[in-house]
Amino acid sequence: MQEICDILLLDELAGSSKLLKQLRIFSPTTIFEDGKVYSGFLNLELKRIKAVAILTHFRNNGIRCLNIPIKYKGGLLSEAEARKLAEKHLEGRAEIIDSVKRPGKVVNPMFWKFISNEAPSEPGIFEGGGNVIVDALDGHIWDAEELEEFSYDYLNAL
Repeated sequence: MQEICDILLLDELAGSSKLLKQLRIFSPTTIFEDGKVYSGFLNLELKRIKAVAILTHFRNNGIRCLNIPIKYKGGLLSEAEARKLAEKHLEGRAEIIDSVKRPGKVVNPMFWKFISNEAPSEPGIFEGGGNVIVDALDGHIWDAEELEEFSYDYLNAL
């Protein structure tokens, strides 16, 4: 069974846009009003593969968007909760959370992304680090394989 997804627009798009009007093929009850501007979730309920096709079509037309499973539309962890889980994940590895990588604009709601750095060998000198990605729904830590799989299966990106 394929997961049910929604399209998350990262850019604004006029309701009169042909791109939005064409979505009636996939979701006949969805109506986009000509005088409105849309961004964020489009409130579609599409099988993953159809949402990937729409996402690819939008991107080919210069519209930035994401394909997000609908289970990630509510009841998500706060940044503070995710930070605690990231810090717990890094315990005992001489790493600290340095900063949050999440701009104030609409971004992927599926996870919180933190930058980690090794504890400095000398004050003020950080020698390396990486990212810690915390799932916003259940709090598990995403590994590189899960991120690659999501990027390929949901975003049509390698």
